[in-house]
Amino acid sequence: MQTTVLMLHSSLSSGRQWQGLKLALKADFQVLNPDLLGYGSNTASYPRPMQLADEANQLWPLLEGKPAGSVILIGHSFGGAIALHMARTRPELFKAVLLFEPVAFHLLKTTEPGLYQQVQQLSQQMLSISPQDAAALFIDYWQGDGYFANLPDVMQQKLAGQVGKVAADFEALSDEPATLTDYAGAIHCPVLLLSGEQSQLSAQRLAKILAGALPSVEFQTVKTGHMGPVTDAELVNSVLLEFIRRLAATESSHY
Repeated sequence: MQTTVLMLHSSLSSGRQWQGLKLALKADFQVLNPDLLGYGSNTASYPRPMQLADEANQLWPLLEGKPAGSVILIGHSFGGAIALHMARTRPELFKAVLLFEPVAFHLLKTTEPGLYQQVQQLSQQMLSISPQDAAALFIDYWQGDGYFANLPDVMQQKLAGQVGKVAADFEALSDEPATLTDYAGAIHCPVLLLSGEQSQLSAQRLAKILAGALPSVEFQTVKTGHMGPVTDAELVNSVLLEFIRRLAATESSHY
């Protein structure tokens, strides 16, 4: 039975962020790295307000006919939250879930209301300024002050052109109808949960909250920030690959 690896990218990114990992895996796995709604080449419409289910609905067809326990799901940031949604919705499908700081902001409402308010203020502020300024605000929140200004002009323009989708992402992340107990009760496959040592506190806290709740989880910190899968892809990918290889070795020892 061939294993499929489905990789989900962060907001204001595209499936290309996983290109290095795809190249490392494609000899042994079927690897899928789609563009999420509104990013990369995906111009399909999305509803407002949006839910994580709307993103998942365009991804489920990629997994049509896959046997139970045959899919490894990888997600970063917004993609990590979608991965959690998918693993909670159809847990029997997944062999393992690998997450880098899934920004499941809805879990902060009750656990860290101060951080939840910080994130809501950021999303509201982005709605009242120009696309260029909104992109700068969003990128600098995750990468540090001044990061956006130092990007090449063509990259700044591309990010500003897609930043409108971020508002929909925030809606979906804030209003997901799931509790920590829902995730813990549904997701029993092995989970690798990574967090960046230089990340925003909101992302670090979410990673730790989830690590404390999921029943079969391995938690690791990595010497990078929230955008580590993009800025330090080699480092992050090496940790993901090591986990996947260990998973395969454990499987083969059972036969």
